[in-house]
Amino acid sequence: MCRWRPLLWATVFCGVFVWGASAQTLTEEQALARMRMEHPQVRVLHYTVRELEADARERSLLANPTVSYTREDAGLNVDDFVLVTQELPVRGRSRLLAEAARQAVTVAEARAADDLLAFETRLRFAFTDLLFAQEREETLEKGVLALGRLVDVLRIREEEGEGSRFDRLRAEGEVGEIETDVEIIAIDRLTAQARLASFFSPGTEPEGLTAVGQLTNNKTIPTLDSLVTRAFARRPDYRALTLSEKQWVTEQRAAGRLRLPGVAVTAGLKRTSGPRAHASGYVLTATVGIPLLNRGQEQIARAAAARGRIDAERQALGTHIESDVRVERATASRYRELADSYRVGSVDRAAELTEVATAAYEEGEYGILEVLDAHRVKLRTELRLLELSATARRATIELDRAVGGQAIP
Repeated sequence: MCRWRPLLWATVFCGVFVWGASAQTLTEEQALARMRMEHPQVRVLHYTVRELEADARERSLLANPTVSYTREDAGLNVDDFVLVTQELPVRGRSRLLAEAARQAVTVAEARAADDLLAFETRLRFAFTDLLFAQEREETLEKGVLALGRLVDVLRIREEEGEGSRFDRLRAEGEVGEIETDVEIIAIDRLTAQARLASFFSPGTEPEGLTAVGQLTNNKTIPTLDSLVTRAFARRPDYRALTLSEKQWVTEQRAAGRLRLPGVAVTAGLKRTSGPRAHASGYVLTATVGIPLLNRGQEQIARAAAARGRIDAERQALGTHIESDVRVERATASRYRELADSYRVGSVDRAAELTEVATAAYEEGEYGILEVLDAHRVKLRTELRLLELSATARRATIELDRAVGGQAIP
C-alpha cells in the first residue's frame, strides 16, 4: 500500500477537527452584515454625519440675547439701566438656514453611503479571493486523491510484476507537483483570510474564516436601459450631487434675505436717583439695520457659483455612470458566457479524455504518460474554469458598484 495515503488522511482528519473547533463560516451577506456591525470605519462614517449635522443646526439658531447694565452719573442725578437686546427673525432667513441645514445632512448621509458602498465592494472582492482560493485548493486536493488512487494501482501492479517501476515513479512525481501547488494555494488562502478579517473587528482571527457560496451566478443580467435607470436612482454619489444642488438653491434664497432690513428690539428698566426723589420706568428701543453695504451680494454669487459647479459635476457624473454601467455589464456578461462555454467545450471534454485514457491504459493501448497528461489537462481546465468564474464574479461586483447596489435581483 502507498505510505503517504494514511498520513494524508490523518492530516485531513486533524484539519477537519481543528477547523470544526475554530472555523467561522460566512456567506457574503453575513460578512457584509458583520462588517457593518463591527468595523470602526462604519462608525467613523456615522459620527462624521452626526458631526456635520450638529454644525448645520448651529447655523440655523437665533442669535443669543444680550443683557447690559449701564450707570450714568451726571451732577446730583444717577441713572441705572438694565437692558435686554434681541434680534427678531423678521426676514425669514433663520427658517431658510434651518432648511439648508437639513439638506446638508442628507447630502452628508448620501456621501457616507457612497463611502460605505466602496468599502463593501472591497470586502466583496476579499470574500471572492477567499472563495476562489478555497475552490482551487479543493480542486487540487481532488486531483491529488485521483492520482493517488492511480499510484496505488501502479504499485500493486509493480509488486505483482504486471507494471513497471517507471510508471509508478512518474505518477508519484506528478502527485508531488500537485501537492506543491496545494501548498502554494494554501498560502493564497491564508492571505485571503487575513484580508477578509481586516474588515471585521480588531483581533479577529483570520485562520478560521471560511467563505461559503458559489463563484458562479446563473441569474439573468437585466437590460442595459433598466440598469442605467436604476443607477441614476440608486447611486449615492449622484444622489449627493442632486441634494447638494437643492441645498445651494436654499442657501441662495437665504442669502437673498440679507437685502431686507434687520430688526432688533431692546427693552429694560431705568432707575433715576436724585437728592430729593427716586423714580423708575422702562426703556424700549427698536433698531432697524439698513442693508446699504452688505446686501448679501457675495453670498448670492457664491451660492450661484456652487449651483453651477454642482450641476456640471452632476452632468459629468451622469455621463460617467452611463458609460460605467455599459462597460461593466458587457464585461460581466462576456465573462459569464465565456465561463459557460468553457465548461461545456473544455472541462466536460477533459473529463471524458481522462476516462478514455485510463481505459486505454488498462487495455495496454496507452502508456502512463498519456494517462498523466489526460489528468493534467483535466486539472488545468478545472482550474481555468475557476479562474474564469472568479473573474465573472468580480465583474458582477463591479457592475453592482456601478449600479449603486445589487444589479441582479
